[in-house]
Amino acid sequence: MRNIENPSLTTRISLQERQVIDKELPMPYLSQFQSEALKQEIQASHERCRRHGVDPFTTRNIRQFHLTPEELAGRRENNREFLDIATAHIQEIYSFVAGAGFAVLIVDSEGFILDMIGDAPISNKIAAGNCTPGYRWTEKDVGTSAISLVIERQIPVQINDDDHFCKRGHGHTCSASPVFDDQNSFIGVIVMSGEVERVHPHTLGMVITAAKAIQNQLRITKTSQELLLRNSYMNAIIESIDSGVMAIDRDGSIAQINNQGRKILKWDKEIVGMPLAQLLESKEQYKAIVDSESGFTDREVFIKGSRRILHLMTTAKPILDPVGKIHGTIFLFHEMNRIRRLVNNMAGSQARFTFEDILGVSPAIQDAKKLAMLAAAGKSNVLLLGETGTGKELFAQSIHNQSSRKLWPFVTINCGAIPRELLESELFGYVEGAFTGAKKGGRPGKLELADGGTVFLDEIGDMPADMQVKLLRVLQLGEVYRVGQHKPISVDLRVIAASHSDLKDEVDRGNFREDLFYRLNVLPIHIPPLRERMADVPLLGKHILRRCREAMNKHAVRFSGDAEKVLLCHNWPGNIRELENVIERAVNLVDGTVIEPRHFGALSSAGRRIPFADTKTARLEDVERQAIVEAIKGKGFNMVSAAKSLGICRATLYKKINKYNIRVDRHSV
Repeated sequence: MRNIENPSLTTRISLQERQVIDKELPMPYLSQFQSEALKQEIQASHERCRRHGVDPFTTRNIRQFHLTPEELAGRRENNREFLDIATAHIQEIYSFVAGAGFAVLIVDSEGFILDMIGDAPISNKIAAGNCTPGYRWTEKDVGTSAISLVIERQIPVQINDDDHFCKRGHGHTCSASPVFDDQNSFIGVIVMSGEVERVHPHTLGMVITAAKAIQNQLRITKTSQELLLRNSYMNAIIESIDSGVMAIDRDGSIAQINNQGRKILKWDKEIVGMPLAQLLESKEQYKAIVDSESGFTDREVFIKGSRRILHLMTTAKPILDPVGKIHGTIFLFHEMNRIRRLVNNMAGSQARFTFEDILGVSPAIQDAKKLAMLAAAGKSNVLLLGETGTGKELFAQSIHNQSSRKLWPFVTINCGAIPRELLESELFGYVEGAFTGAKKGGRPGKLELADGGTVFLDEIGDMPADMQVKLLRVLQLGEVYRVGQHKPISVDLRVIAASHSDLKDEVDRGNFREDLFYRLNVLPIHIPPLRERMADVPLLGKHILRRCREAMNKHAVRFSGDAEKVLLCHNWPGNIRELENVIERAVNLVDGTVIEPRHFGALSSAGRRIPFADTKTARLEDVERQAIVEAIKGKGFNMVSAAKSLGICRATLYKKINKYNIRVDRHSV
């Protein structure tokens, strides 16, 4: 222990010396300190007072610095935390000495008295010497006193009778102790004052004990405030998480849940305090969550919501004490729909096209668009019928993007491209161990991933008969069974199916289930082939050319007049897809800026060409006239069939017959 019998008389005591005095010294040693070192401290203080010019005979310094009531109120507010805690402690001290002629004071770090409590006689007596709230008590103001010496040296002291430099203190004994905050910064003084004959040797010990209690309370308060702040931060973080967060106590009951978790579970009654087992479907799930010492990550769990069974993706982390004993569990969960949307967004399972992307002015395509727009406004299943390459998926995406499901997934399944043995797991998913090679943890199917959105079943006519039965059950019940699982998963789907073949003929042949056909054929839409909408070929050709020019950085390339006529001569058995291929090939081959007929190569010999006597001089009107004549002749002079093949209505056909002066009897044609 450091020797403190001869401390410096000109500098403040060090932190180590203060700790020895304030925390380590027993009362007998404090008495020894007072009788030896304190005398030197008092003598040094008297010497400083003489240098300051303090009048030792004064009983009241009329020039003593003091605060106005407003300034005192402001200083008290600035020291509010210290003052509130210290006030409670000096009241407790005073309760022991009440009526014995004592006053207890609280002083701030600059020497201003903030508050006092005491017996009336002593309070009035010391107030006459300016010892009252608002006055400053430093050595320059009042000479040597318990308050001024503590402020100067920051050590506990007891000043008796004529140890006071000024006459005003004679006949009194004052015991004072410094108070430090949690950073060991000096913040104030606790003082007990009384007449000399009433002071006990243990008075200073009482004051020191009170100062220590205040310091401890300040530290506790600071720690509590920090804990509250950290708790507020944690609550803010938990509430900002876009996931359900649930705290489970050691008894398996729900101790806390964030607002997002409440929204997901949708429980009408209070869920805090409810046993977790009441929400889970199986004891195995409960044990995995509550009793696991390692927890788990990203596991599917079924929980009982207030209205239905919820399919969740969950993570559980145990709360362990220092010895590894489980004291609870943090349980995080997301709705599977949210996970599916994220997966679909990352995997590109979104519809990109809208009705604005469906180009064409022909009546046939306009009628199909109108019917598709009506379908988009409803909720019924849609059946798209049309040849390969007519744009069935373009229509399907447009319907989805104009429907109420546009913010949800759009999942495409080509029933004719997936091998039969893989189709079931692709559609419905599977659980772990369902078959050899099944992925650990299982995998959801595409029907499940499309929950809330639209599933586009392309080439539905190629779906095997056994898959048709399972698909029909999904449409009827809204439930999906993964391969190897006996528990249904609820799904909310809108189905848009497409086929290049006549499904009614397939039903008649026994290749397609009649009940599934009627489930899908609620809103059938016929998408016309390109040969029935030849008026759209120039528009489509220019659009495709513009797209190819940008992709190949050939911005000046254009069609020659002869090239446009050649495009109009072909009947496009491959429809728009063939048109795209022909134009893309031509842009690749052209070495200048003009696409000529030779750049198209040999257009498909399977396509019927419209004959022209002289393609170099033929006009668009000639092409349209000959197309009408060929259609009428090809349909055996049946005007309804001819109009349908041209993609126009019968009234429009008669208008064009009149325009071009076409005679419709067999002889004239």
